[in-house]
Amino acid sequence: MKLILTKLFCFSLFAGGLIAADKNVNEASEPKVQSKESINLIADNSLKAWKVTSSLWSISDNVIIGDTGKEKPQKPEWLYTKQKFGDFLFTSEFKLTGSIAPNSGIYYRVKPFIFDRIKKKGAFEVASGYEYDLSYNKFLGSLGDWYARPSLRIFPDNKITAQLIKKNDWNRATIRAKSNRLEYWLNGVKIMDFIDHDPKASQSGVIGLQIHDGALMKIEFRKMHILPL
Repeated sequence: MKLILTKLFCFSLFAGGLIAADKNVNEASEPKVQSKESINLIADNSLKAWKVTSSLWSISDNVIIGDTGKEKPQKPEWLYTKQKFGDFLFTSEFKLTGSIAPNSGIYYRVKPFIFDRIKKKGAFEVASGYEYDLSYNKFLGSLGDWYARPSLRIFPDNKITAQLIKKNDWNRATIRAKSNRLEYWLNGVKIMDFIDHDPKASQSGVIGLQIHDGALMKIEFRKMHILPL
């Protein structure tokens, strides 16, 4: 734990400047999300809180499932919440499996828009806003806004995320988004603390769950809660 906190401190200096903390608050501690005020985004084994964009998304036993089946999608897909969120705490367990490049992400403060920069794919809807990347490569746990601000990509310490992730099994991702400060936890360990000074940064929007194009994969989410701040 000492090694993790030391590296995270160094990362914070690089990514967003030294952050002053309340001496009574343990900045590394994963926040508790589930409470009387939090919203269960997978309630009653239903997708009623979500805008379902295709048949690749389903729900079973209170688990959201995004499954490509045997054909690789040519374009990425998202499942969006109907409700918008600005500042919040979010947590969910996820399980990522697949035979070809399994890759997903939790997007937030999303404003969907039509993307037309890849001529051979034509125009298609994408998610602007921040991402918590879910994969088994160097992008795991990284923060980006790929479609709206492709130059934004902040990486955690890959050695730490590689130790924390349980491949083909259930893991837990937690996010705290408060103003322009964005913090990530993976399986209870803090991996990201970034302050975004870009005036173009999104301040509010929907939550989006991703199926990546070009993959044969399944992404599952359960125990998903969000607490507006």
